[in-house]
Amino acid sequence: MVCCRLLSRCGVGLLLINAAVTGLATRVQAASAACNGTQLELSVREQAASPAVRFRFSLAVTGEGRSEQAVMQQLNQRLGRLRRELQPLVQGMITVSAPTSHRRVNGVEKRFVARAGVSADVTPANFNPFIQTVGSMPGVRQQGMQSMADEDADRKLQQTLMAEALLRGKAEAKATAAVIGLQQVRLISIQRGDSIQGPRPMMVKTSPEGFDPQQAPSPRISVGLRLVYCLS
Repeated sequence: MVCCRLLSRCGVGLLLINAAVTGLATRVQAASAACNGTQLELSVREQAASPAVRFRFSLAVTGEGRSEQAVMQQLNQRLGRLRRELQPLVQGMITVSAPTSHRRVNGVEKRFVARAGVSADVTPANFNPFIQTVGSMPGVRQQGMQSMADEDADRKLQQTLMAEALLRGKAEAKATAAVIGLQQVRLISIQRGDSIQGPRPMMVKTSPEGFDPQQAPSPRISVGLRLVYCLS
């Protein structure tokens, strides 16, 4: 995708000399550079899918009882069992949120409900064993799953997409210059903004045939550049 804006006879432009990365966004540190011709602003975006190397599951663990003490005890027991059975299947740490409880009125009966959230990463090899284990445990419900990409592969893909975006921008600038009868094209400013767009969390149901992890949506890497050229 390319968007552009043409500004005639701009006296001052910007020259990229350094980039500071914060999270997924890149901000430009710039110095002055003269443009005595026509200034062209382009917005270029390149994106591609990144292979998933692990899957992040979100689970909800609940307990229910007639007293707050009983319901918290049940919740802790279920969390303990969940940790023991999932530990051999996950990659890295199992994260558990702080438990919460509330009273629920069911007709004339008052009962307490406690809940805690659990998240864990799973490799493709343990994908189906993880699903089957979670599906067999009482009080444990799957809330969603997201595909996760490899960080090193993401960085390489971002570099490739940036190079492609720069080539597209340069080609567009040259084409624009030719249309308006100009010959020289000079890049005077770059502003970059990247994003990793994970697919929406999806539900995975237990089935006798299992689920093929390759069918899960892949994360998408997007590199956006705001380019300013001086045409003369």
